[in-house]
Amino acid sequence: MRKNYKSIFRIGLISALIFFTLLLMSGCIFSPGSTGGIRGIVTDSQNTKPLEGVLISVGNISTYSDDSGNYILNDVPVGNRKVTAFLNGYESQTESVEIIEDEITELNFQLIPIPPENQRVVMVELYVHEGCEPCGVVEPILEQLAQDYGPSKMILLEEHLWDNYEIPETNDRYDWYIPSDKRGTPDTLFNGLNQRRQGVYSYNEYKNIVDDEMDKGANISISVVRETNSSTITLSGTIKNISSSFLENLIIQGMVFEDRGEKGLRSLVLDIFNGQTVSSIAPDAIFSFSFTSEELNWLNESNVHGVIFVQAPESPTKEILQAAYVE
Repeated sequence: MRKNYKSIFRIGLISALIFFTLLLMSGCIFSPGSTGGIRGIVTDSQNTKPLEGVLISVGNISTYSDDSGNYILNDVPVGNRKVTAFLNGYESQTESVEIIEDEITELNFQLIPIPPENQRVVMVELYVHEGCEPCGVVEPILEQLAQDYGPSKMILLEEHLWDNYEIPETNDRYDWYIPSDKRGTPDTLFNGLNQRRQGVYSYNEYKNIVDDEMDKGANISISVVRETNSSTITLSGTIKNISSSFLENLIIQGMVFEDRGEKGLRSLVLDIFNGQTVSSIAPDAIFSFSFTSEELNWLNESNVHGVIFVQAPESPTKEILQAAYVE
């Protein structure tokens, strides 16, 4: 008996069409999911420069930022999605965003650098006073340099003398550093008296000094947190000896400063703490500290910052071994 293959094929085809029609009617087969997109720019939170090569991911969808920090993610399923930005040397950041069908959602990232434990942060003290013409030349140069490096590498402190912005502590500190017959502004000190430049120098000359100081590496790491209440600021934390030797005769100190948005006042020192003495600290040992400033004369609390630093006051250059910026 010969089989009628054509009839069998027609019956199978008709059955298949009926089957898929019923599935569609019952909602068991869906069209591809609705999607939208995300785009934005990724920058360094400290110097606002664009970051290239940042991995941006949503589930199994990912892309990288270009040399201008821009990125775009397409075909992201609609709904609330978590977007993560990751780059070596920075803290990863995750944000939630609502994806809308056929729309592009803007999402920018500002990544926070993670300073290596052994990275030397350079503390630059600039002594100036109002009405000093050379000071007006040096201030914007060092302010730009501090912005270019960011506070994870360089911290600028503008300590005013002999004018309306001075505080007794800045005068006392300058007197401690410099003999009376050698004082004068502008006077720039790098990590204590490791390097000193009195007068006006170029951007590149100051930059070379900062680079030299950073290359020395660090013996101390600092962890610090800030608490603010009305006109009071408390900075507390720990220092750790990350060298292989005992460190002796140190002092932990700190300053509070404000960015008032004007030349010469972008890191205006408001207070200098009395230091805590560390007679000796063993390798890997940790020492705690806490400082409080009260009744500070700030203009805008959100522009007030702090710095903690460890200094060797008995060393020939009164060297600052490490510093840490406090947002």
